[in-house]
Amino acid sequence: MEFFDEGTANGESKSEFVYRVLRDNILNGTYGPGAALYIRELSSQLGVSRTPVKEAISRLAFEDYVELLPNRCAIVSRISATEVIELLELRESLERSAAYYAALRHTEADIMEMQQIHDYHRTIPAEQKEAVAECDQRFHMAIAKATYNRQMYQTIEKVFTKLVRVSVAISQARLPDSLVQHTNILNAIREGNAEAARRYMSEHDQDILTSVKLFQYQNIHLFRS
Repeated sequence: MEFFDEGTANGESKSEFVYRVLRDNILNGTYGPGAALYIRELSSQLGVSRTPVKEAISRLAFEDYVELLPNRCAIVSRISATEVIELLELRESLERSAAYYAALRHTEADIMEMQQIHDYHRTIPAEQKEAVAECDQRFHMAIAKATYNRQMYQTIEKVFTKLVRVSVAISQARLPDSLVQHTNILNAIREGNAEAARRYMSEHDQDILTSVKLFQYQNIHLFRS
C-alpha cells in the first residue's frame, strides 16, 4: 500500500491520494466485494489523518464502489448485475449514433487522435488490465468527441464511468477482439462511411455485452441482482 509523501504528491491532495489508492485496489481486486475498509486502519496504512480517508470513502460511496456502515467502516459493494446490463444496452444505443456522426463530422485532427490512441492500445500488455481499460475508454471518448455533440459526449462519459469495474475485469480477455473491432470502426470513420461505422460499433458493443454476461455467469459472487 502506498504511503502519502508530501514531497512526491505533485499537487495531489490527501483526499485525492486516498481515493486513488482505494479505487485502484478495488479495481484490481485487492479489495474484493464484501471487503471491509476501516477508517482508522486506512489512516495508519496511508500516513494521513482520518479526515481525508472519510472524504475519500464518501466519494467512493457516492460512486457505488462501497457501502457505508455506521461503525466507521465501509464494505466494497457488489456490482449490480441488472444495472450493468442496462448501462451496456444504453451504451450500444448511444455509441452506434456517435460512430455514425463521427464519420460525418470528424476532422483530420480527430482521426489522428483516434489513431494515436489505437496505436498505443496495441502496445499495452494484456495483463495490465486497468491501463487497457483506460485506453479503451479514451478511444471511445475520442469518437464521442468527434460527433461535436456535447450532450452525447457527456452522456457517454457518464455511462463509461459507471461501467469502470466491469470494463477493467473483462479488459484482458477482450483485448484481441477489441483491437480488431476498433480497427474496423476507425477505418469506417476515417472513410466517412457512417453506416459502416454505426454497424461496426453496434457489433462491437453487442460483443462486449455478451462477454459481460459470460463474466457475470462465471463470477456470480461479484454481483448483486
